[in-house]
Amino acid sequence: MKPLVTVVIPNYNYAKYLPDCLTSILEQSYSPLEIILVDDGSTDHSLLIAKRHSDRVKIVANEHGGVNAARNLGIRYSNGKYIAFCDSDDVWLPTKIELQVNFLENNPGFGLVYSGIQIVSEDLTFIETKDAKDAGDCSKEFIKRPGEAIVLLGASTALIRGGLVKVIGGFDESLNGPGEDLDFFRRISEKTLIDFIDEYLVLYRQHQISASRVSSEKYYDGNRKVLLKLFRDNRLSTTSAARRVSWLKLHWTFFKNELKKLNFVSAVKQFLPAFGKID
Repeated sequence: MKPLVTVVIPNYNYAKYLPDCLTSILEQSYSPLEIILVDDGSTDHSLLIAKRHSDRVKIVANEHGGVNAARNLGIRYSNGKYIAFCDSDDVWLPTKIELQVNFLENNPGFGLVYSGIQIVSEDLTFIETKDAKDAGDCSKEFIKRPGEAIVLLGASTALIRGGLVKVIGGFDESLNGPGEDLDFFRRISEKTLIDFIDEYLVLYRQHQISASRVSSEKYYDGNRKVLLKLFRDNRLSTTSAARRVSWLKLHWTFFKNELKKLNFVSAVKQFLPAFGKID
């Protein structure tokens, strides 16, 4: 008998994109799937769209608490041996779950498998691809490469052993904002080996209100909070020199990005804290 996979879909006012997301999950080549849509207090017609599929989709309506709170609520309702997350503006290719389940069933030493992505426009027109590249013990990469998605678009690409998700306590709900899932995948990486399917199994949609359009200042603030939590959690296992280097790298990354866009004031504003106290 094939193992049950729980799919958690957090949604907030994405009625425009939800049909594509749900269709891509309902048409997966793999079964059995337990599909849980957590509506995070939407004020559009998201719930009406979800209810069209109420025979196959469990709908959990919640007050608006942010994407991590929605994901955690979905985890609490989950029964699957494996758990996957799909943001409600993203789309899966049909064989995503099948390929990932086959990998984890045949590789018990790995707790998470993800994939490459295709970046697409609002109407799903192809823009470019991004390859998955990190595998094995990835726990040290989060301090070496701060602000970078080690598990590429993890919240929509990853399939994870359900017991592992619950052991680490789910997502940190205080980190709602850009980069909110970096902390989750960092903690996962400290418990297990990671690998990827070398295919582009997720369509990542770029649009005006997606996270990809969030201001650089908000990205900086979100990634700074995630890095500071890493320092707190690993204060005995990382040296002060390593923390300082990681702190500088984070600020340098945002400095370079803003310079490329000729945002000189923002570049300086985001780089100056690199030389101050780490807090």
